[in-house]
Amino acid sequence: MRVAGLFAGIGGLELGLHDAGHETVIFSENWAPAAAVLTERFPQVPNIGDVRQIKSLPKIDILTAGFPCQDLSQAGRTEGISGAKSGLVDHVFRLIDREQPNWVLLENVSFMLRLDGGSAMTRLASALEERGYRWAYRVVNSLSFLPQRRERVFLLASLKEDPADVLFVDEAEPTLIDTSLETLAHGFYWTEGVRGLGWGRRAVQRSLLNVIENIDLRPPRAAA
Repeated sequence: MRVAGLFAGIGGLELGLHDAGHETVIFSENWAPAAAVLTERFPQVPNIGDVRQIKSLPKIDILTAGFPCQDLSQAGRTEGISGAKSGLVDHVFRLIDREQPNWVLLENVSFMLRLDGGSAMTRLASALEERGYRWAYRVVNSLSFLPQRRERVFLLASLKEDPADVLFVDEAEPTLIDTSLETLAHGFYWTEGVRGLGWGRRAVQRSLLNVIENIDLRPPRAAA
């Protein structure tokens, strides 16, 4: 299927879809560092920049959007889905109205399920239902696949099929290792903000690890 990636970042969602056999035909990303990664990793796919300036998209089957999380994250402003950044998701629905893709995949932080009584999810789900989409969502922890703990909401919707048949086809539960302060370094995830404990095993900043790795632990030589 043909994919359009809005708020594409460095193309994580699109890379996964590419590995599954789908083709990304266009990106929208206006942050220069992320756009540079897209150019390097997807040299044949055009990036049309700021989503607010997009008038139309080529023919697509899947619309993806990891829309901004600054107003939905507990480490951010928590202004909610109507905030200046996260509220840009309205442009996703503007383009859905025009293009009517069969599939829509939205991604954001899990804190949006609790912020303001879940009003963000209510708004997204209602907007999809008003346009005739069936939807399903699940929270996936990146710790299931790599050594980094990040919970993200994946909201999948379809005009013709049941998205639950795709979203819940398998399990993705992280395996937590038994550990203690005596055996492994522990620390805090700053991205979990003031409302999350953020306590993590092996959660040591890379810069600190570099310092530790360069410490000479050999006993000092005796004076000559």
